[in-house]
Amino acid sequence: MRIFILALAVFCIVHFVRVDLTDGTIPLAAFFDDETSCIEEAVNPSIVIRTVEDDTIESLFALYPDPTHNFLERLELFYDLNPHLERQKLLAGEQIQLPLGAETDSACQEQSTK
Repeated sequence: MRIFILALAVFCIVHFVRVDLTDGTIPLAAFFDDETSCIEEAVNPSIVIRTVEDDTIESLFALYPDPTHNFLERLELFYDLNPHLERQKLLAGEQIQLPLGAETDSACQEQSTK
């Protein structure tokens, strides 16, 4: 009976050490001392305009050009800013947000885990 309990104790110790070595805190402490992470923030500037009669999305994009995006990317940004306008015509006198261009600011920070 002593041999069975001793074998069970050895098995439990080996199992816990193996789990700790593969998934636990030992790999985190040994290999991941210093990390650098870059955080990119996408700034989507937009302007608020008031539509007039017979305005279309294409005419508004032509009045306010954006060389950084193609038409489909800009259309996606437009519907992100104005989700209520999907499958609808623009009405005269309606205020909408028109995307101008996206600039990406990247700020790299050093983080140390101890």
